Amino acid sequence: MVSAFRSTRARLVFVQVAILAIATAVTAVAIFELVTVPSSNQADQALYDQWSAVANGLDLQGGRVVYPAGRLPQTSATTQEPVEIDVFTESGLLVQTEKQSLSPAYLSQQAATVLHSGGRVGPLQTRDASGGGRRVYAAAQPLGDPPNQQQAAVIVSLSTVDLDALRQRLLVSLVVGSGLVIASGGVLAWLLVGRTLRPVRAIAAAARDIGDQELHRRVTVQAAPDEVGELKATFNEMLARLEKSFQSLRQFTADASHELRSPLTLMRTEVDVALTRLRTPTEYQRVLQRVQRELEHLGRVADQLLLLAQADAGHLLPNRVALDVPDLTEEVAARWRGTAGGRGIDLRAHAPDSGLVLADPDLLRRVLDNLLDNALRHSPETGQVNLSVARRGQEWWFEVADQGTGVPVGIRDRIFERFTRADSARGRRSGGAGLGLALSAAVARAHNGTLELVDEAAGRGATFRLRLPAPRLENVSKRLPGKDPASVNGAGQEGAAP
Repeated sequence: MVSAFRSTRARLVFVQVAILAIATAVTAVAIFELVTVPSSNQADQALYDQWSAVANGLDLQGGRVVYPAGRLPQTSATTQEPVEIDVFTESGLLVQTEKQSLSPAYLSQQAATVLHSGGRVGPLQTRDASGGGRRVYAAAQPLGDPPNQQQAAVIVSLSTVDLDALRQRLLVSLVVGSGLVIASGGVLAWLLVGRTLRPVRAIAAAARDIGDQELHRRVTVQAAPDEVGELKATFNEMLARLEKSFQSLRQFTADASHELRSPLTLMRTEVDVALTRLRTPTEYQRVLQRVQRELEHLGRVADQLLLLAQADAGHLLPNRVALDVPDLTEEVAARWRGTAGGRGIDLRAHAPDSGLVLADPDLLRRVLDNLLDNALRHSPETGQVNLSVARRGQEWWFEVADQGTGVPVGIRDRIFERFTRADSARGRRSGGAGLGLALSAAVARAHNGTLELVDEAAGRGATFRLRLPAPRLENVSKRLPGKDPASVNGAGQEGAAP
């Protein structure tokens, strides 16, 4: 029994049947009362009317109670149903109808009760000698004036056999009808709930059948535009996201394997070739230098993958300190001017005269280095690369712009995904693994900032913008107790970008 109610369908049907049963029971009781109460009231009113007619016909003559009419009525003046009447005085039975269904002892008891109390009894429901139901009303009627006043007890009874039969038939009809209604409602609820939950079962079956190689499948069962339909749509959307995630994971695994295998293959080839015969020290030195470069590349890739894994796990927690924006800008630019000059590229830096930013110095330098490295590798000789920093409202904008060919339209939407290269054929030879921008975007998010590709015209270079929250002066002063707050006022001024 308990296991049956583990089914949602069974629980819903049980609740619906319980509500239907309560509603049906209330309705049945209301119908029973509406039909039988008026009939009972009509019978009681007939007793009152008949009692009044007989009691008002009694008289006191010569100190004796008499019924001048002589013969009592045999039928009710109200319902025309047979009626039995008994009149008792303090001396005993005075007069009664010919037919008597109630026992003399019962009648004498009721008469004694009302004569002793001067009140009334009933209407009462009792049984006659044949077992049939009778409605009885007895009351005392005072006659004469004190001190010669006497009491007479008038007892009137009507048969309730027809009323009892009506009640019995109505009760049976209501019980049978209610049972049929509840049973029909239960069956209908079972079918409707089953039909409603059919898409849910289909979704559950699909979830059991769909493996990691079948994420392209979707739940196709028809569903109404209700909560179940919303569940179906949500489930299909979840499958689509899972499919995309699995595809990204497979692509990431393939790209990472290729990125790690390529330098290993190159190193093995270099070593195998070097070992085919004896070499001069100069030749061995060249081989070791090439192996060293590949090892450095492997180290950079492993380091970037580790940082990205930390970012995915939410463990990339920057150690924010107050950094002087002009000094940071000049420092980063100075480290890359040698590389830029060797390629004939003019590297320019622009920053405000003062200002502070709260950031992790190592992570922020890594982002700016990545952006400058990309800009220099994609800029033509005699080109120009600009590193500009400016305060915009409550943010610092770090922008790196080059004069290269720009980012192809086809990859702009996924430029910050891992192993995405503007030129996949040349990216490996030029030293890029396609992880720099993905890592930079992760670092920006860890600082509650963003990294974005600024809209550009085709063929006019690329501009990447790093947006970081600007600190409030009171926060900066707390981090730099030896710093004069007046010296950081420039943090609230707009810096000019070129």
